[in-house]
Amino acid sequence: MKLGPLLLAGLVALVAAAPVFAQQATLADGLKAAVLRADETRLYALLAADIGALDDMLAPDCLYVHSNGAVQTKAQLLGALQSGRFKYAALRYTAAPQVRLYGSEAAIVTGPMQIEVRLPDGQTLKPALVVTAVYAMLNDRWQLVSYQSTNAPAAAAK
Repeated sequence: MKLGPLLLAGLVALVAAAPVFAQQATLADGLKAAVLRADETRLYALLAADIGALDDMLAPDCLYVHSNGAVQTKAQLLGALQSGRFKYAALRYTAAPQVRLYGSEAAIVTGPMQIEVRLPDGQTLKPALVVTAVYAMLNDRWQLVSYQSTNAPAAAAK
């Protein structure tokens, strides 16, 4: 089979570019994995009410929007956790979270989550949620800049 010069040039360019495409995919995969590790670490710190770790993981201007619509600054969230106004007993994704990258400086993590929150009056809430966590590369690490949870549709909660 004889290849025309244009087809041959196209194939050579494609083969030459393959390592670049693979390298870009590997870089994106590495960034996504790092964001997921930061998100997982944040969940563990919330469960442990580890104020020091959370102080480091949350950006100074972080906003945290709960599924009931309550909005907390970083200081308000850390204060509520430290005072025991609520305690996370469980935080787990019920399906693999999705990560969307915006360059190498910003990422959005979304996914369905089941949580369990204990309130000071002894009440336990177990909502099924859909969450969005926005991370930015700040001070050479991924930090949470915004978080919002929404009650999952009834069909998704089952």
